[in-house]
Amino acid sequence: MRYHKKFRHFKPETLTMTKVMLKDWSACNDSRKWIKMQEWVQKASLEYGIPMPIIIEGSAAGSGYYHLASNTIHMSKPSVVTVIHEFRHALQRHNKAKGFSNLETDVELDARAWSLSLYYKVAPRSFRRLVEEGKIFHMEMADLT
Repeated sequence: MRYHKKFRHFKPETLTMTKVMLKDWSACNDSRKWIKMQEWVQKASLEYGIPMPIIIEGSAAGSGYYHLASNTIHMSKPSVVTVIHEFRHALQRHNKAKGFSNLETDVELDARAWSLSLYYKVAPRSFRRLVEEGKIFHMEMADLT
């Protein structure tokens, strides 16, 4: 599926803050990655006008999940795609009352498309390499053609 092409327009600040989070990502230790992700969530929350979720480190059985009642993002390890994906779930839930609508009717598909489209938009070469290495779920090389 071509999730990375579903969303084409992002707020300029969202693109900028995502580039900042990705800058030197592979050279960072895990502690720095957690900090970069929380900084991104803080800025994104302000940009989209929602209460800021707190990232809970190492507390997810899978890769991650968003918990509405506590407004927390639980993640097993630092991951740019996962933090963006789970933030999208927070955005979906907090903006539901404001008439927010998803591109996809399934919230999971919508979050997947939003996170992968954003990552692809700011770092297409890195995205392609990660797909080649099998590190981006739900994407195959054939999806990039």
